[in-house]
Amino acid sequence: MSADSLMMQAVNITVIGMLIVFTFLGVLILVVKFLGDLVQWAEKRWPAAVPAAAGTDNTLIAVAIAAAKRFQGK
Repeated sequence: MSADSLMMQAVNITVIGMLIVFTFLGVLILVVKFLGDLVQWAEKRWPAAVPAAAGTDNTLIAVAIAAAKRFQGK
């Protein structure tokens, strides 16, 4: 095999490999966009339930602060 033939094979393999990677990344982007749209559609159709009393229990917050201060040795 001559040096020109080996160089041409190397160029061909490099180009083919780059095209495969480029195609895979393009497909991956499309799949991620599709899944994002699917999740947004599902959130509109079935919204997540939010507890009515979320964040209103001040006693629990006070206990957590007291425990943190005690743990820190203050």
